[in-house]
Amino acid sequence: MTPTNRIVLNTLVQYVRSAVYMLLTLFSTRFVLEALGHSAYGVYALVGSVVYMAGFLTQSLATSTQRFLSYSHGLSDKEELNHIFSNAFFLHIVVALAIASVMTAIGPICMGKLNISVDLFSTSIFVYYVVVLIVMLTFVTSPIRALFIARENIVYVSVIEMLDAALKLVGAIILPYIPIDSLKLYAIMMALISVFNFSAYYIYAKIRYEECRRLSLSVISWVTIRRLLNFAVWNVYAVGATVARTQGLAVVFNHFLGTIANAAYGIALQVSNAAGFIALSILNAVNPQLMKAEGAGDRKRMLHLSMIESKYAFLTMGLILIPVIVEMPEILIFWLGDVPEFAALFCRFVLITYIMDQLTIGLTSANQAIGRIRNYSLLISTIRLMTLPTAWVCLQLSFSPVLVMCSYLFIEMVIGVIRIPYMKYSAGLPVSLYINKVCMHTIMPVLGTSIAAYAIASNIQVPYRFMLTEFCSLCVGLVLVYFFTLEKEEHNWIKIQVAKISKQND
Repeated sequence: MTPTNRIVLNTLVQYVRSAVYMLLTLFSTRFVLEALGHSAYGVYALVGSVVYMAGFLTQSLATSTQRFLSYSHGLSDKEELNHIFSNAFFLHIVVALAIASVMTAIGPICMGKLNISVDLFSTSIFVYYVVVLIVMLTFVTSPIRALFIARENIVYVSVIEMLDAALKLVGAIILPYIPIDSLKLYAIMMALISVFNFSAYYIYAKIRYEECRRLSLSVISWVTIRRLLNFAVWNVYAVGATVARTQGLAVVFNHFLGTIANAAYGIALQVSNAAGFIALSILNAVNPQLMKAEGAGDRKRMLHLSMIESKYAFLTMGLILIPVIVEMPEILIFWLGDVPEFAALFCRFVLITYIMDQLTIGLTSANQAIGRIRNYSLLISTIRLMTLPTAWVCLQLSFSPVLVMCSYLFIEMVIGVIRIPYMKYSAGLPVSLYINKVCMHTIMPVLGTSIAAYAIASNIQVPYRFMLTEFCSLCVGLVLVYFFTLEKEEHNWIKIQVAKISKQND
């Protein structure tokens, strides 16, 4: 299979996975919210946010592992692949144990500082320790999942993630029918699903991939671990800043507005996570090829792939999520029934911010590919962290949460603008070409989708209108993508594929 066809196949598989995962996750949240109630759900969201602030290391090290594995694929060095994976897996285990030990020790201190009602406090402590276990399991699973992505086995990853969402939905449905404290039971269910994920990845990788079969302590090398850590430490700062910004807002809202606001923000994070799965469809499909291109010394192709990644990630998120943003109040009523205060506001701003981030997301991948991430992480992530003190000052001065979310969006837009000249300086990015191919070629589809969604929502009153808005707006956007976004070679590729399908049907 050619690299282009593999990217297309993996992207389509990821889209299917994203749609299934998003629907199952959103329905799960409704059942969980009904079973737990606003306060208990807010406690779970709050406790999870405190512990998951340590879990950012998982994503950071996994990204580092995937980068080095894909880079080694570009070099066509099997021994290096085996060496990198063994050292990465060992490093994840050690760090997972260390994080779990620290979080277990400081748990009671952290929980005592939070604004949690007395009747829920003992349950919150139990949930805290279960979530620590979940973080540990996720940590150990992440290098194996990174191996699947580096190997471009997106199909298996997608199957496991859909099963994960299906199991969570089943658990949410049966939650009210089991005579155990619902909050404790929900936490235990999430831990069991994490055990399933680890087993599914590890067993299949052990059977299929030589890197996993040849795991051995004898190949552990401090030099290799230091290479991974040198890359990961700045990635940790970058991912940590994002997690601190996202989860830190939960603590800020809890301090000023209480657990009901945490429930609303927790719902926004559920929506954000579902949106993130859509965004990963492009990233997981393109990133392995992008890293391999840099490993093979083809900088021009690497930058070209980063433009493709940004363009189609932005379009995918925009075309799918803009109708959702327009219809958010109706969708939340349909989804949750009883909607917490601020939920629609938080959801809208989180999704708009996500869309804007995708316009330059490929430049982050390009920076990771070239491996010089220290200055990039310091610049971008420090700006992102400014969201927290800004939110604290706004709420301390009794301003509306609307102003907090406006600053959240504004800071992300500043980051997007800064990425372009920075990558011109560090990697030779052709700025005018980037603006033309990525920014200018995506204006019409996004604008057309926005106008169509607003027009339908403003002028049509029918049951389940949000479905009509989504379908019609998406159709308008796709037509505009074909005429205003796709380039000549992309038009030709589509015509060739359509011709092949027609020939097969004949």
